Amino acid sequence: MKPIFKLALAAGVAGMATQGQAQSIGAACGCPPVGSRTTVTLDPTSAPTVVAANGDMIPSSFTMTCNNLYILNDRFYVPDGKDLYIEPGTVIKAPNIGGGNAAALIVSRGGQLWANGTESCPIIFTAQADPLDGSYAVTNRGRWGGVILLGRAYNNVRTTDVGSVAAVTGVNGVGLIEGLTNETRNYYGAPVGQEINNDNSGVLRYVSIRHGGELLGANNEINGLTLGSVGTGTVIENIEVIGNLDDGIEFFGGTVNAKNLVVMHCDDDYIDWDQAYDGRIQFVYGLQGPDNRGGALNQGDNGLELDRDDHPTNAANGGLSGAPQIWNATIFARTDGSNADPVNLNPANTAGDEAIEAKERATGSVNNSIFVNFRSGLNLIGAVGAGNTTDNWTNGTFSAKNNTFINCANPLRINGANVTSGAQFTQFTATDGNVVLASGLVDATFDINPMLTSNTVTDRVNPVPAAGTATTTLKPALTETYLTAVQYRGAFEPGKEPWTKGWTLIEQIKGDLSAVAGCVGDLNRDGVINSADFTLFSGAFGTTCF
Repeated sequence: MKPIFKLALAAGVAGMATQGQAQSIGAACGCPPVGSRTTVTLDPTSAPTVVAANGDMIPSSFTMTCNNLYILNDRFYVPDGKDLYIEPGTVIKAPNIGGGNAAALIVSRGGQLWANGTESCPIIFTAQADPLDGSYAVTNRGRWGGVILLGRAYNNVRTTDVGSVAAVTGVNGVGLIEGLTNETRNYYGAPVGQEINNDNSGVLRYVSIRHGGELLGANNEINGLTLGSVGTGTVIENIEVIGNLDDGIEFFGGTVNAKNLVVMHCDDDYIDWDQAYDGRIQFVYGLQGPDNRGGALNQGDNGLELDRDDHPTNAANGGLSGAPQIWNATIFARTDGSNADPVNLNPANTAGDEAIEAKERATGSVNNSIFVNFRSGLNLIGAVGAGNTTDNWTNGTFSAKNNTFINCANPLRINGANVTSGAQFTQFTATDGNVVLASGLVDATFDINPMLTSNTVTDRVNPVPAAGTATTTLKPALTETYLTAVQYRGAFEPGKEPWTKGWTLIEQIKGDLSAVAGCVGDLNRDGVINSADFTLFSGAFGTTCF
């Protein structure tokens, strides 16, 4: 049984998070309360001076200001040569259209989005039905489309690639983005030899994208944030995707880097890359919900799904491989049912969720990360042979190093078989520095109200390791100037305030603790304050409290 004080404190934090939340959005930036903002509907009928009949933005530039509440009533395109500015503290809502259509913000190749929020004034995209008071359940997924950025950096789309529009455009290197209709505004990439790898699609900073992924057809949803061939000139930092019906964030080719990403309660993968994505991703926090009954309440698939491409002949046709990197992720799957709490709805996690699913000739690396409660740790898919995933892992073209897998029954899985000994397991553990733990390091227990109709948290997860733990010797190469050369595992510095504070919905409804040694009594997160905590406390003098 969980200690009473922990449950009570968590429930109290969840309750406080709902009080006055909607009214305070953007207050630090001088924005009026959301309820008093002027409603501006963006569609060709009600806003013809802004939106053309085909959904294109008409002015050369348009600014969304936080004194308005915007309703995105259709697909709103920022076409080539146009700029959309969104002020900090601005709220954009969208309805559940249905009928094979979905409201979405789409930045076409050559267009730019400048959504530069701040920690105290994030920019919020959400469902029209969301009252913005923290009560709209995280299981409300697929209530609108999502945010889509399309650029001109490279990918490995070729004439044989699944999803390619080469037969329509007559060129390689150009794809039709997932979830949208076949028209040029929905293409990403550039003809081979004409790619712009430093392409600039704008800035997304301190942006929260909630309750998206509306179903357009069978197995056809929009990701929370979709990035198609987006270049390194684009800034993607401090992004939250919560309650999406498809993947949280997906990279289709491109070179864009991303940092400080939060992905929660989504119905598919949390971070997904393919088609020769070649960027750098650092500091990722993900959490699947506690329910695993299937249907509308099912949450999550793989923590990371990493592909090189979707067709085996792309390499022979000149397709690129890329060498993307992920550093410092902390991702929790649904728990495995070992928790004896009678109100916990978590059955055994037999759905096949993988912490890292590397398939389709995956390349790149995953480093210094923590994965909790997944059925499998590193799952390699692809028969042994030149260029296949298993072979790429063996020769180092793809790697997973210095990661910690907690409560993971099958740490290494290759082509459907669990590997527990031999040369491959030695490579996974001794050579690559991966660690397997039964429990500990982070507080992995999480419960939300049994029916999942609200966001009442009865036991809150804490992803921040205690001070002095989760250390590692591995750090990014000095040549990787985008990456921060920290030497700890996971998304958060042990014993320090998490970077989710102040701007994320998930921080408000989960109630992340300040984890600074000496600032809270339960330093090792075991649910009780005892001599084990004092050992950590005695070495914490001189550290900073938040």
